[in-house]
Amino acid sequence: MGPFQADEVEITVLVENWVDMLLPDRDLGDGSHCVRSGLIEHFDLRRLPPQAENGISLLVTARRGRHEVTVLFDVGLTGTVLLHNLRALGVDPRRISHVVISHGHPDHYGGLDALLGALEDTVPVATHEDAFLPRYAVMGDGRTSAYYNQAFTLDGIERQGGRPVLSSGALDLGCGMYTTGSIPRQVSFEGPVEPPAEHAPGLYQVRADGSYGLDRVLEEQGLVIDVKGKGLVVLTGCAHAGVLNTIDRARAICGPEPVLAVMGGFHLGFPTTPHDNVDLTVGGMRERDVRHIVPMHCSGLPAHAAFRSSAPDRYLQPSVGTVLRF
Repeated sequence: MGPFQADEVEITVLVENWVDMLLPDRDLGDGSHCVRSGLIEHFDLRRLPPQAENGISLLVTARRGRHEVTVLFDVGLTGTVLLHNLRALGVDPRRISHVVISHGHPDHYGGLDALLGALEDTVPVATHEDAFLPRYAVMGDGRTSAYYNQAFTLDGIERQGGRPVLSSGALDLGCGMYTTGSIPRQVSFEGPVEPPAEHAPGLYQVRADGSYGLDRVLEEQGLVIDVKGKGLVVLTGCAHAGVLNTIDRARAICGPEPVLAVMGGFHLGFPTTPHDNVDLTVGGMRERDVRHIVPMHCSGLPAHAAFRSSAPDRYLQPSVGTVLRF
């Protein structure tokens, strides 16, 4: 374990691919709770219902004694939805003391300019230097999205009042919360599938040495919170590095503790992801004895169905407005 642990952590889903106002609150059975944005929040004309989009953003507050730290992990695809949901969920953005961008894809950094523009104070923005390298998307019908991440720049962050923190190692954010830094890719089936031919449909990147090839998203990092007496809460953006690899990296940082929860994108919903990876990931979660499993964003319907059927007491369906307290 690290030198400090959180007494508790609260995670609010600010941006996610769907809204479901019919999900009930839940007592998770180990002192943890799941509170939903439900019918009252959606039907009460005095309130603003939250919105969904193809992105992810998690507001994380870790507390230790009388101290607390609030980190925003990823910022969704658009500032429009992010700022709307901050208002809808009654979140004061001035609480945010640090922003962490998992990797340089628009559904993870897209709301950053709007967020920084809404803050009065400067905040550090942690990511990896490779997140800014040019990226291209090649479609199966011949279309290409050229340099689609060009809006994500160091100069842009600084102009909006952010302070870039470029790191490949784990950052201690306080109260038992850490970035994972670079994630070793040791699980054999996790990782990008090689395209069958050069320039085949897929995601590509211009690398630091000037070469052009498959976008392996090697810069991706996650977030881990070490909760005293409970275990680790592990957050992933898209898990291009593999959700199991991310869990293993979190345990390398904090020690071989129980895994209390894993939530975020599991990278199992992509068309190029082998179907067998869903069952292999279910098995890997079982081997690691993950207590609460919350697939989000890019995890895909087959993954939700597999976790729901194989581990119904551990699976938790996400929705914008969900608040998890561990």
